[in-house]
Amino acid sequence: MLGRIRWPKMLGSLAEAEFGENRWTFKRGGFLRPRVTVRTNTAPEDSAVLELSFGGGGLLRVRSGRCFRWSRQGFWSHRFAFADDKGVELVVIEPKLGLLRRSGAAHVCEKAADLQELPLLLLLGWYVTMLISDDDAAAVAVCCG
Repeated sequence: MLGRIRWPKMLGSLAEAEFGENRWTFKRGGFLRPRVTVRTNTAPEDSAVLELSFGGGGLLRVRSGRCFRWSRQGFWSHRFAFADDKGVELVVIEPKLGLLRRSGAAHVCEKAADLQELPLLLLLGWYVTMLISDDDAAAVAVCCG
């Protein structure tokens, strides 16, 4: 196993993530200014915050001072990416979302291979992709149900 995300409760946005020795919790918050907070199991304060914008984009600020852009690759697309401050894609998430099963692929660009934040970018990317997928499904159910 490389990495894992687990939701301890059926309802809610709190998730526990692990990648090797790294452990985090992810939690969505905010309504008018949605964000995802990231905490390590050893620290009571946020180690990173992803501030989301309309349309599925956002900015991840890591406590170290680094920032990464999160973007949806097209309005109807379920392809997402984290990029560095120069706009170079580092991690691309391409989910395959089905009714009963979710799978997909994560592509790591060569420039990101040695990046300290790579495990966080991979797992946080999957977490946000799943949240957006759930939100899209709920919107369809409300509109068409």
